[in-house]
Amino acid sequence: MNSLDFYQVECPKCHSPLNSIDPLSGKVKCPFCGTNYQITANMKSETGMSEQIVPFATLVGDFVYSACKMLAEADYAPVDISGLISFDGIKGVYLPVFFYEGQYECDWSCKIKQTPANDGAEKTRKEVYRQENGVSKGDYFVVGLACEGVESGRELAEYVRAMDYRGDGLKPFQRNDLNNCLFLVRNMDASQTWRQWGEESLNTIARNNTCLHLQSNDIKDFKCKVVPKALHEGRFIFYPVWMLNYQYDGKLHHIFMDGTGRNGVKGTTLIDRSLKAKAEKPFTILKYIAVVAIVIPLLMLLAGWYLPACIALVTTGLVFFAYRYYAQWHKNRLIRKARDQREKIVIHS
Repeated sequence: MNSLDFYQVECPKCHSPLNSIDPLSGKVKCPFCGTNYQITANMKSETGMSEQIVPFATLVGDFVYSACKMLAEADYAPVDISGLISFDGIKGVYLPVFFYEGQYECDWSCKIKQTPANDGAEKTRKEVYRQENGVSKGDYFVVGLACEGVESGRELAEYVRAMDYRGDGLKPFQRNDLNNCLFLVRNMDASQTWRQWGEESLNTIARNNTCLHLQSNDIKDFKCKVVPKALHEGRFIFYPVWMLNYQYDGKLHHIFMDGTGRNGVKGTTLIDRSLKAKAEKPFTILKYIAVVAIVIPLLMLLAGWYLPACIALVTTGLVFFAYRYYAQWHKNRLIRKARDQREKIVIHS
């Protein structure tokens, strides 16, 4: 296949798309004509379906609640989230992915900050970095999206790549497993997927594990050369993911959630511009106070008024820090108030 195949279940009566389907029971009510169905989708033989699949363990309601909860906890999301987002476009999708596992070996080098001992009476401390080299080994588990051209593909691929999946929960694939959800058909091979997503993931894993063992928060010039050992072709499986793409404020937003419920929900955050402007307005005034706190004492010093300059410096400094505290309090109060209102809407909706 040269392009992405996107199969979708339709209402047999009115032929409308059935995007929100119970992935555990296969029961669905058409939102257009109101007819209830037990869905059975027709599979095409040329899709080359996998022999293994990870079944859905969450419902569409779990996704809606988790998505609203995520948005409710954002700083500047609009208060009435549920009224601004249409959840009719939710898709339960079985994504074709390659799962790679094995061991790696990493040759690394970096500079680690150290604090030298005090030299006698002089207690000067200079930033000194010592060169470190070594070899690290470990296990890796990498998931790569095995299709191209899907809507919001880059964000979806990054979400899949960051999932913590260890190859468990698999079951033999049966045709009825896909009788109630959309599914994507792959058009990438294991080697291509590894080059596109696997190598970057393995480098990230090796770097994070190495830095963790070094036990230092100040590392620079880190370099590593990772060699995967016993790299096989990768297991091709179908993995369940809830997806929602929608428009807000002229921009396309995405929300994804692992269909097994293990990796949580991730998406782009909505921003209420008026709320953000109101919350950050005091910080704009704070800039002017900072200018006054510098200019007035400086002018007094140039005029030779040393004592008034000191008094002005202390006074404007106190005003600056007091107003800075107020600005942060004002911002936190508005964010907390809006968050509480959003959470009440999520709980009651």
